[in-house]
Amino acid sequence: MGNGTGRKGGMGDGIGKPDSSAKIYIWGTGKYGKRVLQVVRKENGQVAGFVDNDPARRGKPYEGYPVMSFQEIAGKYDFLVIGIVKYESVLYQLEAEPGIDFSKIVVFFDEQFCEDPRYAHILDPQKWRLLLLEEKVAQLENILQARMDNLGYEIIDKYNKNFYRFPRLGKTEDAVYRMVNEGCSLVRFGDGEFEIMAGKERPVFQKYDPILAKRLREVIASTDEKLLVCIADNYGNLDAYTQEGADEVRFYMKEETRNFHMSMLSPDRVYYDAYLFKSYFFYKNRQDTPKRVHLIKKIWEKRDIVLVEGDKTRTGCGNDLFDNANSVKRILAPTQNAFDRYDEILEAASGLAPGCLILIVLGPMSNLLVYDLMKKGYQAIDLGQIDMDYEWYKRGVQKRVPIPGKYVSQLPPAEIGEVEDEGYRGQILKRIGD
Repeated sequence: MGNGTGRKGGMGDGIGKPDSSAKIYIWGTGKYGKRVLQVVRKENGQVAGFVDNDPARRGKPYEGYPVMSFQEIAGKYDFLVIGIVKYESVLYQLEAEPGIDFSKIVVFFDEQFCEDPRYAHILDPQKWRLLLLEEKVAQLENILQARMDNLGYEIIDKYNKNFYRFPRLGKTEDAVYRMVNEGCSLVRFGDGEFEIMAGKERPVFQKYDPILAKRLREVIASTDEKLLVCIADNYGNLDAYTQEGADEVRFYMKEETRNFHMSMLSPDRVYYDAYLFKSYFFYKNRQDTPKRVHLIKKIWEKRDIVLVEGDKTRTGCGNDLFDNANSVKRILAPTQNAFDRYDEILEAASGLAPGCLILIVLGPMSNLLVYDLMKKGYQAIDLGQIDMDYEWYKRGVQKRVPIPGKYVSQLPPAEIGEVEDEGYRGQILKRIGD
């Protein structure tokens, strides 16, 4: 909070005066929408409704108010209050909209707005400050607790690795070498895969399924030498990551979570880093990003590749991620809950030409598809969220922001339009789930 957006503008001579005609919309129907609503000074304005990017939330009342898209309310508000803690993605979205008057945009969780008297007539300053203080205290408590809980493992990893059995992690360079020169396939186990194996709901893009959980356990236990198994390098020292990234790891790696992970992993196996396709956003040292990108691009250099991905994922579309490949084709499946169509997806991929490199971006079920295709003689690789990270790298952004025309799993759901690019359309071999 309080990083300063620099977007506040003048409101004219009437600012600060009660205006019972002020029409106010609140952006965000999640955790804080109700709290923001309580801070609005209704004697000086009228809450006309809420805004949300998620199509599933629209058309349904929230706290008795209608929920709409921004396009539906554009030009119809006197004030738009962004009531989301991680508001940067919304501001990034608004900056792409034509004719936005940022003097009408109030960023609720930016403290600079709270201290600005120009907004005191629509938001009660005292209630506003109290809510921000409560949020800041809660955040600090959670961060400090997570850091203290994880500190022992981070210290042991740096100074006395023999005191605790950490998973054995090989070098990313070795993993790339084996994929390029030995034809190895690769699977990646992150928080979503482990949570499903533990019988929990985790990823927003894949609901829990007991068959999926069982098969994931089968894959992670495989001893096939042609299968490289990746896990996130989250178990000890986190110095390579940004402070925000490291804290996200600490929040996740509770003692129960750590113990479950270790029960699934073999002390004798060499694993590789599941972050190998995240070259930019997570890392403190971003000067080395071009070097990391160059390394992973070797995997598909001069290869005929087929992407098996979600229909809204569009990996490499609109950027140069695969410019060094010989050719690019695609099989499109549902972006969410792709496991429901697993047999159809496997059948479609099993009909591809021998010798092609199959790159899969379908959430937790990607690992199953890699494993089953490998047994059929194909080389397959779970790419994960590579395109999202690559787009952020090309933009040089410091916060997670929307990528127009693409599904971004690390942000709240949003409406995604169709792609008009004829080059992309010409790459599509088959659509599953139409």
